[in-house]
Amino acid sequence: MPLSGTETEKCLHHPQFKQLIRARGRFSLVFSLMILLSYGLYVLGMCFAPTAMAQPFEEGGSMTYGILMAVGVILWGMICSGIYSWWANRHFEAIKHALLKDLGYE
Repeated sequence: MPLSGTETEKCLHHPQFKQLIRARGRFSLVFSLMILLSYGLYVLGMCFAPTAMAQPFEEGGSMTYGILMAVGVILWGMICSGIYSWWANRHFEAIKHALLKDLGYE
């Protein structure tokens, strides 16, 4: 069911909607920066310290620090995504449902 202009305006100016947008924006920005920082450090390590990144983790082993860092970046991204999903489902959904109820859609 499409919203009319007045219903849209009512939603856009509702305090809970503004709270939801602010909270989601801040939370997304923090997690985006954390992932960007970890990936950026990995890329900078490959650019400016390739010999250190190519060193084996164990004497005589084939696993290098660069590979370990790459796996760490991937795992960090998965952990951040999981935390974001858990938080969003727990907190942002509650705000959304309260907003919809207040607007008369639930």
